[in-house]
Amino acid sequence: MLPDNLRPLLNSTIKYTHTIQHGPLPGIGHFDFRPARALVTTEFAMSEGTRKTLKTFFGDKDPITITNRLGFGGGGELKVSVPSFDYEEALSGVKMKWKGFDLKVDYASGYKEYKTEALSPGFLLEAASKGTVAFDNVKYLSDIRPGNTGVKLGTSELTVGNVQLNWKESVPYSIKLNELLYLMTRVRVGEFINPSGEFKPSAVSLKALRYQIVTSEQDEFINTRGKVDFSQFNYNDSHYGPMRLDISANHLHGPTLIKLDQAISKIPFEGVDPAVLRKQYIDAIKKNGIPLLENNPKLMVNEFYLKMPTGEAKLEGSVELHGLKEADLKDPITFIKRFEAAAKVSLPRQTLENPVIARARNLFTVDQSAEEQPNMAEVEDLARSLLDSQLAQWTAQQYIQQANGRCPPSWITKVAC
Repeated sequence: MLPDNLRPLLNSTIKYTHTIQHGPLPGIGHFDFRPARALVTTEFAMSEGTRKTLKTFFGDKDPITITNRLGFGGGGELKVSVPSFDYEEALSGVKMKWKGFDLKVDYASGYKEYKTEALSPGFLLEAASKGTVAFDNVKYLSDIRPGNTGVKLGTSELTVGNVQLNWKESVPYSIKLNELLYLMTRVRVGEFINPSGEFKPSAVSLKALRYQIVTSEQDEFINTRGKVDFSQFNYNDSHYGPMRLDISANHLHGPTLIKLDQAISKIPFEGVDPAVLRKQYIDAIKKNGIPLLENNPKLMVNEFYLKMPTGEAKLEGSVELHGLKEADLKDPITFIKRFEAAAKVSLPRQTLENPVIARARNLFTVDQSAEEQPNMAEVEDLARSLLDSQLAQWTAQQYIQQANGRCPPSWITKVAC
């Protein structure tokens, strides 16, 4: 979907030059009288072809501006700005509307503490024959500082106003989930988790997405809480939302988290067989992660709520470990007895029924050339009957309750071993 004249930039080499103006008034030549130790501006060296291509989009404006103001106390302020532009190709029918990007980082000496604010007001890409991609009001805020254990504490929040995807042709995809997981957890799991396939022509939209994580410290233990929610997610004619997810991980041993991070970061991953990589991670966790389990960690789903076409789904629950010793890991029965878990779940019956029927249809599907084809209506009725029988058994055993075609919030499972 990208304009043809933008593609060469993806393979170009980036070169840049730093220009340093020394204090105490480094910006006085530009009528900036703010005191600072130095002001560093970055200029990118571009080939004539690259400069000509970027001028098509940005005109006479610099495509990117980077300044770093160094304070007298060792910290500073880093700013990055990309201007907006409107672009259109009459022959191909491609339109691009970029509303700009701004980033500001206030950092302390050694980058040990920093506050980040990034804003992208919006982007629109239209390809007459292929579809549309658009987003608006993307904002990221963070306030990070080191804790006494070395774990980074503070808050991070990402908000997105709207995202719209509308494609008219089948689109192949290969998603680098391993890279996303590494960015979020610092764990390398290899390429075996990367999904690939093909998106059929569809229309997707997401409204009011918000992600927030808060990490705090109490003595040598770390508490973290994450929240994700959106107001609406639409996939063709199916509508979901609002959705709310609120989870916590408490009483995590801080020094162990640091050791785990350091050990996992040293594991090479490029070109390593996935099975070998998994074993290396497991060995690192066994060697360095036992104190996490020995210090009574607790994981909680404070709230999960999702409104679906079939009804509402709700979940609350927690899992705790109490009094675990390293020797308990060698005895599965003793290990299980250290857990205490509780869950409160509410699901529409249709949400349970749909995957059961889909599984049954897959089991009984035969080649179209077969003389006798199964009666799929009978297969679906059989699947429903089996589900009815199972739900009735669980109800009799008081594992669940059913009301008006749903499993209400009184579906409670508690295990204290």
